[in-house]
Amino acid sequence: LGGHGPHHRRLAAAVMATAPSPAQQEAAKFSQICRNCAKPTAIIEDHQQGDLVCTECGLVLESRVVDESSEWRTFSDSDKAGVDPNRTAGPTNRMLANGGLSTSIGKNPDGTYNQTLTRLHNRGANPDRALLQAFGRIGEMADHLGMTSVVKDGACDIYRTVVKPGQPLLGKSQPAMFAACLYIACRQEGTNRTFKEICGGAPNTTVKEIGRCYKYIVKAIDGLNTQMMEQMITPEKLTNRFCGNLGLANLEFLKLATAVIATFRSLRITEGHTSEKQPASVAAAAIWLCVQIWRGEAAEGIDVKRISEISGMAEATILTSYADMYPYAAKMLPEAYVERIPELEAPRMDKSDAAALEAGLAGLIGDAENGALLSLPPL
Repeated sequence: LGGHGPHHRRLAAAVMATAPSPAQQEAAKFSQICRNCAKPTAIIEDHQQGDLVCTECGLVLESRVVDESSEWRTFSDSDKAGVDPNRTAGPTNRMLANGGLSTSIGKNPDGTYNQTLTRLHNRGANPDRALLQAFGRIGEMADHLGMTSVVKDGACDIYRTVVKPGQPLLGKSQPAMFAACLYIACRQEGTNRTFKEICGGAPNTTVKEIGRCYKYIVKAIDGLNTQMMEQMITPEKLTNRFCGNLGLANLEFLKLATAVIATFRSLRITEGHTSEKQPASVAAAAIWLCVQIWRGEAAEGIDVKRISEISGMAEATILTSYADMYPYAAKMLPEAYVERIPELEAPRMDKSDAAALEAGLAGLIGDAENGALLSLPPL
């Protein structure tokens, strides 16, 4: 019935009209004739085994019959006092031993519990108990940070791979280990989060502890270090998210900020600077530089304090990275923005450094007017 014409629609409607109802299917199930007796006999259904059995000869007419009736559920506390009407258990969990299936002690026929048997059963060692508690904590952190279920499941899988049942984490706190697993899962799924952002949702831990646990996990899992190197967090990736949270999700502004970051990196490498700054601080500094020269209502009212709140970096850290960028402004900015360099706020420095910087910027602007700037790709 895969066609879309009038004939196919009429045929589909006819099939639906002639299909037996659930009541008719139930009646037909119990009115069939036993093959052994060859006459109408009484047929009963064994709900526990899922079989249809002839009462005359005991022949099993059908096996594994699916019960299509509605499932019972418990809603109020008063319902829990009686017999549990649920016929199915919860979903299986591939991260736990035996799929998370376990044994529970039921009630006596009179509705009471066998306290001795229940106490002995609960006293037994459950290898999944610690994992379930850890998965719950990871889920709470992920929900607090607004992460998806895919990231949450990935973090749980990483934790299960690294932490073995019965083996304590010597010198490593559990909150830091949970946060490190979430950080790695974010990297794997392309959801960029910094250590400071992850630390904001992990109570009773520090960025240093999370970094220590991150290194431990990377060493413990084969091939994870290479994967993390291939999925490095770059300032360009963070810029898109920071600009979106600031209300600067403008394509031209994103191109400008990305071009500033890329040129700043190449200039620093050309001059022999090998030390890398934090990606978040570079992204925040580039946004602050571009905001000052941007002609648009979206950039109004955005200052270093606002950028600090969104990026999670301290204002002093952002201004330090901005001070490193400022001398390269004439080389980083496209030609259309060079004339706006005087609008940039000069970083705080000593008088001698300020004079040297001012002289250097004057020379760079003069070179720009003479067409001696680095050639940049058009935005």
